[in-house]
Amino acid sequence: MLVTEPVIAAPRPGRPRDAEIDEAVLDETLHQLARDGFAGLSLAAVAAAAGTSRPAIYRRWPNKEALVVDAIARLAAVDPPPSSGRPYDDLVAELEHFRHCITVAASLPVAGLMLGDGVDPAIRERYVESVVTPRRARIRGHLRAAIAAGALDADADVQIAATFLTGSWYAMALAGTTPPRDWARRTVTLVWRACGGNVPEERRTMTGVR
Repeated sequence: MLVTEPVIAAPRPGRPRDAEIDEAVLDETLHQLARDGFAGLSLAAVAAAAGTSRPAIYRRWPNKEALVVDAIARLAAVDPPPSSGRPYDDLVAELEHFRHCITVAASLPVAGLMLGDGVDPAIRERYVESVVTPRRARIRGHLRAAIAAGALDADADVQIAATFLTGSWYAMALAGTTPPRDWARRTVTLVWRACGGNVPEERRTMTGVR
């Protein structure tokens, strides 16, 4: 009778990540970003508030920039505006969501940081892929839907128009101007008209357009 030795699986290297710790760290990172900004963000303070240790954070994220990018990406991925089939309204909703994310996480300095030469290319790529690309894709999709519906000119420059929509926020911030409460709707109205569209009749009173 042939007796075989039991097969014992080789242990996996390293300790498994604790999803609850990950969530707590990311939540606390967003909280402290909003309160202290990127420069004031302390990984020791994040670790203490999240009930973990700084070495545990470094086992998950190589540096503060990588942690912040993941925290912002997580925020941006939460409840993105669904399409309503009304491109004008969808663009306004998208910009309201953008405003919420960039305000809650105080993430404007992070966007500037990603343009610097000293950022790890892998972290920059992660930021673009997880934060910038999904939003721009949705914005371009709404603009193309408006073109397909005949609401905007067939030759409207979707690529440039998409950058104008979020770009106006950065321009105001760099100038030290607080965007007005109706920034999203006013910005969409301007770009919409520049692309040959007329503001939907039921939205004219809301925007002040005559």
